[in-house]
Amino acid sequence: MKEFATAQIRNVALVAHHGVGKTSLAEAMLFNAKATTRLGRIADGTTLLDHAPDEVTRQITIDLGLAQFEWAGHKVNLLDTPGYPDFVGDVYSALRVADAAVLLLRGSAGVEVGTEVVWEVLKQEKSPILVVVNMMDKEHANFDAAVRSCHDKLGLNAVALQFPLGEAESFHGIVDLIENKAYNFSGRGMEEKSEEIAIPADVAELVAAARATLLEEAATGDEQLMEKFLSTGELTVEEIRKGLCERVEACDLAPVFCCSAYHNLGVKELLNEIVDVLPSPVDAHPQKGQVGDNEVICKADVAEPFAATVFKTLAEAHLGELSLVRIWSGRAEPSKELLNTTRNRSEKLGTLYNLTGKDRSECRGAAAGDIVAAVKLRETHTGDTLADKTRPVKLSAPDFPLPVTAECIRAKNKGEEEKMAQGISRLHEEDPTIARHYEESTHEHLVLGMGDLHLEILVERLKKRFGVEVLLSRPHVPYRETIKSKAQDEYRHKKQSGGRGQFGEVHLKIEPLPRGERFVFADEIKGGVIPNQYIPAVEKGVVAGMEKGPLAGCPVVDVRVAVFFGKYHDVDSSEMAFKIAAETCFHQVMLKATPILLEPYNDIVIRVPEEFLGDVMGDMSSRRGKILGTEADGHYQVIKAKAPVSELYKYATHLRSITQGRGAHGARLSHYEEVPRELADKVISTAKAEKEAGAAHA
Repeated sequence: MKEFATAQIRNVALVAHHGVGKTSLAEAMLFNAKATTRLGRIADGTTLLDHAPDEVTRQITIDLGLAQFEWAGHKVNLLDTPGYPDFVGDVYSALRVADAAVLLLRGSAGVEVGTEVVWEVLKQEKSPILVVVNMMDKEHANFDAAVRSCHDKLGLNAVALQFPLGEAESFHGIVDLIENKAYNFSGRGMEEKSEEIAIPADVAELVAAARATLLEEAATGDEQLMEKFLSTGELTVEEIRKGLCERVEACDLAPVFCCSAYHNLGVKELLNEIVDVLPSPVDAHPQKGQVGDNEVICKADVAEPFAATVFKTLAEAHLGELSLVRIWSGRAEPSKELLNTTRNRSEKLGTLYNLTGKDRSECRGAAAGDIVAAVKLRETHTGDTLADKTRPVKLSAPDFPLPVTAECIRAKNKGEEEKMAQGISRLHEEDPTIARHYEESTHEHLVLGMGDLHLEILVERLKKRFGVEVLLSRPHVPYRETIKSKAQDEYRHKKQSGGRGQFGEVHLKIEPLPRGERFVFADEIKGGVIPNQYIPAVEKGVVAGMEKGPLAGCPVVDVRVAVFFGKYHDVDSSEMAFKIAAETCFHQVMLKATPILLEPYNDIVIRVPEEFLGDVMGDMSSRRGKILGTEADGHYQVIKAKAPVSELYKYATHLRSITQGRGAHGARLSHYEEVPRELADKVISTAKAEKEAGAAHA
């Protein structure tokens, strides 16, 4: 593929609820652009974009796909995103670098759950939008209802630029409201053809009304156009397009089209509008970055210093990893020396490629505004900035959402822990919404993701790609232990078995600290009853005792411990003797100081449709959650709450089930609170049983 000028490039993300036909539309576009000689079918596993084995098996999009092709003298970089909320990270990646988005709706349903999910990301990124009502040939398809749902559910100013001829089984053509021409479709799929016809008399009035609305919307953003429209009632085709483009770029209007992607009806017409209506990189908002404390604007110009964002890492069977790079300014070419400003490391571009799903072609160079795939960069990862060393600008990375579900993960076979860790690290590189964490207090490795399906895919890929089988289980809650009162006690460690013995006696007192103060150790020895050289050993013993408290073996926090008396022996005392004495004494004195169990609480922000507010709040209260308040956000309500982590296992899945998939939440660790007595007793007895079982097994 030749190198295209910046103004002739269109970077477009396909976004939608799952199953609405994004991949089918992309495949039809590729066929019409002659980038492929067949129409790939998801059911047959023949699509260029959904080519990973798990995508073929499940018949869903899991990974972001890139399709680069030519249409009407333009280069279209099409980013096909997943529709399932578990894989929403790739929607963030795509919209971070796309200049516009095509939002697909199902003709029979309009705005659905997943539409609302991606709409939030579209608003965050301020993306210009083109709406496509797909599946117009399916039963119950209703174009007008789908457009109204954009207004009613999203608050989107959706304006029809096409009028469908027929709906459901009778869908056979469209009226182009800009040019006021009708087209009839004949044939299906690869045999599809369209021919211009007269606007049918039975829809002439409806078409005239829809076109009048379109003309008014096109004129609204421009004083001269509005003046002409009010005086003549007409605008030229060029004037309509000018007015529409300005409002689309300003995110003030979303033009609406219709098609049947599966049968390739209306796809060519849609491609024409993508290159005519949607902004080029020159028209899109320029990128702002930082060079030190100074703000820098990276203009979409090849004469500017190079600046680019790595927005996705793909696993390629033959080449290894490929980095997808969006060029904001300057020009990319193989062997170009750059600086990774995110990590302050030198980087060199290797071979560059244009991609069409799993197919690739070598790229000799790419201008500002374009997207290229680079063979795995040595020092660069997803989200990093690559820049010319003369202008070391740093750009923002995709703002990925935090994981919402966690599982304990362990290798099924001993000795494969390192392989498991490396596999998770590689998968995190491809999908940053996957994370891992080692919880020291429970000695568990945790894997975090966006939902049950997300982690299910991770398990499958670890096995198939990295040859390691893993098991998932419910994580232990990282409880803590502390005290509510003051106490003191003593312990003498004495052991004699021939030769030199062991002797150390310590007297400790303990008192609670405010929550979050962790630990304070005080030396209150007077008169040298314990020599100075043994005091550090006493502190080490206390710290060792705090690692596993006497109630449930959980770490101890928020205590002040003082050693105030003791005894030693000139011959038998040692650091080890005092450490053992202090550890044992600590457990003894803690049991006298009203020990309690603490549990972690999360700050939770839950976003749900208004009709589910009562159900979600009631459910949160049943989980011992504390509702802090609610606030309106359009048709949604945002609930702020605090809830114990022990009650939130698989909460993301449960929230989706009670809100018909429309609820979402985010959570962060907030603080620790005392566990209610009856629950604490259960936790303590369970911990003791597990300890005994472990000892018996050993």
